[in-house]
Amino acid sequence: MRMLLIIMLTALFLCSCSTGLNVRKSKIVYFNKEFTGTFDNNAYDVNGRRYGSPTLLGLFERYNEKADSVSILFDTSGRLELTFMDSLGTVKSEKFKGSFGKKGYYQVYLRNDKIEIPPVFPIIFGKHNINRVRLACTPEGNLIIDNQWNESGNIFLLGVGDNGRRQSFFSRKK
Repeated sequence: MRMLLIIMLTALFLCSCSTGLNVRKSKIVYFNKEFTGTFDNNAYDVNGRRYGSPTLLGLFERYNEKADSVSILFDTSGRLELTFMDSLGTVKSEKFKGSFGKKGYYQVYLRNDKIEIPPVFPIIFGKHNINRVRLACTPEGNLIIDNQWNESGNIFLLGVGDNGRRQSFFSRKK
């Protein structure tokens, strides 16, 4: 019994020490506030394809926007700014408040609502509505977006909902 507990704690410890991006560290280049770039709106590769292949704007919950490319930059206060031209030729801009992670990626919580009764182990009631987006780059200059979501809830032992994770790769426009 003691050996099983040691093995389980070791596995938990080793699994919890990753960056969250399921890409080798040699294939990731982290960026800072000076980063800018223009990328295709459609992904050229998706890990976690069973959840679909959304556009870059779709990952930021801008589903009805049609654009060929999206420009990314950071303003002076560190907010992420997406600029794109819609199908009518109007230039639109959206800003998102996020933070640079300790490991060098940029992280935005589009939704982060959590209710748990009692806290930590919600046996009576729990509701999660979380949508997180992390950004990093490849050495070639392409964009990696790691999207993780949890839209679930429970009352006593009855649970319902959806959660998942995918990494999408977007080509840099030249």
